[in-house]
Amino acid sequence: MKLGFNMPQLTAFASQRAVHEFAVRADQLGYDSLWVQDHLLYPEQPIQSHPVHQAVLGPDKLVQWPEAYESLLSPLESLAYVAGITQNIRVGTSVLVFGYHRPAALAKQIATIDLLSGGRFDLGIGIGWAREEYAQMDSPFEKLGARCSDFIRALRAAWKQNPTQYDGPFYTIPRGSTSPKPIQQDAQGNPSVPILGGFLSEAGLSRVAELCDAWHPAGHTVELAVTRMQQINQIAKERFDRGPLQLVQRVFAAPALPNIEKIGDQLMQPSWTGTPDEMLPHLKECKEAGIDEVVIDTSFFREMESEDDWIAQPDFFKPLLDEAHR
Repeated sequence: MKLGFNMPQLTAFASQRAVHEFAVRADQLGYDSLWVQDHLLYPEQPIQSHPVHQAVLGPDKLVQWPEAYESLLSPLESLAYVAGITQNIRVGTSVLVFGYHRPAALAKQIATIDLLSGGRFDLGIGIGWAREEYAQMDSPFEKLGARCSDFIRALRAAWKQNPTQYDGPFYTIPRGSTSPKPIQQDAQGNPSVPILGGFLSEAGLSRVAELCDAWHPAGHTVELAVTRMQQINQIAKERFDRGPLQLVQRVFAAPALPNIEKIGDQLMQPSWTGTPDEMLPHLKECKEAGIDEVVIDTSFFREMESEDDWIAQPDFFKPLLDEAHR
């Protein structure tokens, strides 16, 4: 099983030194991947709460977003930097919100990082939840599932061999050259990067089955993640003659959000806390269940008080890496 991290990106302690030393050390130790997420701003007066707060407190209770979001490094620029200072570790988005981007421009950015990193980029993509951020990009906050599916199709079209062209219900790319191309390939041999769908609804699971290479849930129990992965693979095989897809599970280590086992209709995995030895049973459960990769997210650590708190993490979690690779 593979093991990755959400890299230093959130909080004011995600400095150049923290990013550099964290990434280089993770690469030296043999971790498999580093990941970032996607937010644009931190409103003083939000018009909606974080989805977890909505589920816990109700949709009408307005509370401030988690403080960790107040400072967040730009995702693709951060990954380009990390790819340039590492040799083997993969870099990816967990997740990139499609509505903050445009297909042709994003296709070029991703292809560039994939090319310059030697084929080490993974694209996790999702719909997001913040109306304020959609408004900043003049993106409609409606028909998000259909728009996201069209966006993914446009990306894949832009990465095919030139000349490329795409005419969809929401996005178009005129006939011409869209280069460079990723150096990785999809199952049909077309230039592409692995696409991980961070979707949770029933329609979202079908979107993963049709258009993605892996499913990337966050905070699910192992049982629920595996059950839904089986559902995705069944849909992929029966409806689209493809698969099996991979399961890349994001888990939270000591998050500042409440440690709640049930949030709305989504069963949430309790956060991993304590020493590495105390966390090992969680990792072994994932491994025994056949999860392909676990991504540890420590971005919401209450104890994150310095750059050194970030930098120490690759060594702190090394026993889990040893078990994952055993």
